[in-house]
Amino acid sequence: MGFDYYAILDIPRTASEVDIRLAYRKLAVRCHPKNDFHDAPQIPFPSMSLEHYWELLNEAFDVLSNAHRRQIYDLYGEEGLKSGVVTPAGFVPPYKFSNDCMKIYKDFFATYSPYGDFIDAVTRPPPLCADDPTAVRVKGPDIVHPIELSLEEIFHGAIKKMRIIREEFADEAQVEMVLVEDTIPVHVPPGVPSGTSIRFPEAGNRGPKIIPSDIVFVVTESNHDRFRRDGVDLHAVQNISLENALIGFSLEIEGIDGRQIVTQIVDIVDPHYVKIFEGEGLPFPEDTTQRGDLFVTFEVSFPNFIPKELREKFRIVFQELNCPE
Repeated sequence: MGFDYYAILDIPRTASEVDIRLAYRKLAVRCHPKNDFHDAPQIPFPSMSLEHYWELLNEAFDVLSNAHRRQIYDLYGEEGLKSGVVTPAGFVPPYKFSNDCMKIYKDFFATYSPYGDFIDAVTRPPPLCADDPTAVRVKGPDIVHPIELSLEEIFHGAIKKMRIIREEFADEAQVEMVLVEDTIPVHVPPGVPSGTSIRFPEAGNRGPKIIPSDIVFVVTESNHDRFRRDGVDLHAVQNISLENALIGFSLEIEGIDGRQIVTQIVDIVDPHYVKIFEGEGLPFPEDTTQRGDLFVTFEVSFPNFIPKELREKFRIVFQELNCPE
């Protein structure tokens, strides 16, 4: 019979992401192999050895803190999680715990020590006043989140509300810590390049011995169904018939701003033909009144079959045009 991960963390099955992290925070510090508290730590399973519980605690957190693993566990139990299951989205491979409990602990607390940055801060809070020269505070590493944008959002600019979870002081004495959910409005300027970092200084985790980390949102682009971006320029592919390629046609295409762009194509559309619409691309980041260009290339559809009589007519037409067959 498998273990109940929720019971190991002493939380209900309806627990939120914050509840899971708070439960792990409390129990992991309490059960850390290197803690030297005089009193035996209280754990949800008193009959279990502390060493065994420590391993199960980290495995439970490794599963439940991952939304995908938690969903599989909730639907198929531990057996399905560790055997692999077939879902409507395809086969989900088996989960195997790494057994590297200290890595999970370090990824959560940013330290291997049960005292560093947490227990030491609670049992012996360091002075936080600037007039105490012994109070050395170190800034934590950046907390980086991707922020995915559509080309329309990049064109117009956007305000994205990004949800984060961070550590915050729970009391005025700045000793006790809690996890809080917060929403940060991220202002994205028009024409922002992919890979741009939008930084919120010292908006990350707080703590008695650290300077809050910066939260950094890095812009990524979602794939577009009609356009491909190249800097401030846009590229599109238009399907046309062989008839249109040879005798011309009226091209109608919707721009990135939603306007209908209409023009008459009177040239012969050969494989290298490109129609350029100046100023129909994305805004320049440094001057949003200026825009890049839209480049349209063409895919020509050829007929699958031409009757013999028509072939002869084509031959005559090409001879009159003095074109090679």
